[in-house]
Amino acid sequence: MNLAAKIAAAQAAEADCAAWRERIAQSRTHLGDELRRTATPGRIVVSGLALGFAFGLKPPSDGQPSLAGKFLGGPVFSMVLEAVLPGLIAGITAAAGLQAGEEATDEAAEEDTAEDDEAADGQAQAS
Repeated sequence: MNLAAKIAAAQAAEADCAAWRERIAQSRTHLGDELRRTATPGRIVVSGLALGFAFGLKPPSDGQPSLAGKFLGGPVFSMVLEAVLPGLIAGITAAAGLQAGEEATDEAAEEDTAEDDEAADGQAQAS
């Protein structure tokens, strides 16, 4: 392998690294945006209440069950988790799907506009 081939390989590797860094930065930005969008005050309060009940059900270090553990133990807490968590997850998933659909629609509209502009430029040049 000569020097020119090594230089070309190094430049290709640098371009790949730059593309990976760009994708990582975009993913990090997207994650932050999704977190800010989905972490609404209502969801934060509901998750705080659920976690509060979860810690309240844990018996204290002296081995005696807590008051919440006596009244909301086992099956009731399980029913609460089964009712609340799927709803929260479904809401987050639906919002993400809706946003992805809107982005796809926006991108398709931009592509159509670009194609129309190119066709109009081609007709203007032909005239």
